[in-house]
Amino acid sequence: MNITGKMAMRMAWLGFVNKAKNKPYTISFEITHACTANCWHCNWGGPIKEKRLDAAGYAEICRKLDPVVANISGGEPLARNDVYEIVEAIANPGRPPWIVVVTNASQLTPERFFRLKEAGMHQLSVSLDFPDDRHSEFRRIPGLFDRMAEVLPLLARTTEKDDVSLNVCITAWNYRDLPDIVRLAKRWGLAVNFSVYSHLRVQDRDGLVNGDSLEELRGVIDEVIDMRDRGYPVFNTPGVLWKYYQFLAEDGIPGCQAGRRFLVINPDGRLTPCAMVMAYFDTQEDMLESFTKQNTCEQCYISTRANAEKTFRQALADNPAIVRKLLRPWRA
Repeated sequence: MNITGKMAMRMAWLGFVNKAKNKPYTISFEITHACTANCWHCNWGGPIKEKRLDAAGYAEICRKLDPVVANISGGEPLARNDVYEIVEAIANPGRPPWIVVVTNASQLTPERFFRLKEAGMHQLSVSLDFPDDRHSEFRRIPGLFDRMAEVLPLLARTTEKDDVSLNVCITAWNYRDLPDIVRLAKRWGLAVNFSVYSHLRVQDRDGLVNGDSLEELRGVIDEVIDMRDRGYPVFNTPGVLWKYYQFLAEDGIPGCQAGRRFLVINPDGRLTPCAMVMAYFDTQEDMLESFTKQNTCEQCYISTRANAEKTFRQALADNPAIVRKLLRPWRA
């Protein structure tokens, strides 16, 4: 990751502090639920009338909750003309939060990328479902894959390593394509981070890998791990990938820490434990008391949850490059 030694130390320390205070490691600021896509596996899509905070309102929430990582997401965050002002207001140069903007790339240009980076974005995370034009069909945006194939390699060549990454949700529709997605990521000069589908957004269990397909998925995960060992750019560690498999094989994983280790800010500033739960709170304290203490949900294991629930030892073991920087924190 493109994290300096100083930033790594400050993020690690803030993680300790937030664990002690029951404050989140990660916040996803869903700054709009409107989207330029209409994906099969998502509950958002198209224009939406909604109340939205301005940049100062999101920044106030961020300063109060003080997360290690802030995701700027949606919907499609680039659909907001003031996305740059929001990133700049949340940014705390040289200190957390680490800011990731999550986009479907339909409105992405090199100019918009560098403007986001100048505003304080640390990483752009681009969603991908298939290694070819099936991705355009899945997102219901004609020509999207071709656009990505032009813009993303260009950005990879003209910016710092890991400033742009791909995020891929493992579904019953694409799990056989994961090795080809990894190969595509390498050709484009980008790393890929996998997450795993949950039916909670659209109540469609057809997207879950299950039954006889699980044995095939096991082989696919073995192949992706082997590719990672051979130097292909996969962020996820084998442990996380096998936890995804466990989630699918066992139809759930208990122990969710939504509302404590991670949470969502809606466009209007209300808090939600996770993007799959339509429960709204004005403060984290109310959320912890009314939701998190009683939470027994097991039905998602997205990348955000997987990383937020790691122990400190697991987090260090999974990020050797950051550990090396922690050992020499004042070296950029």
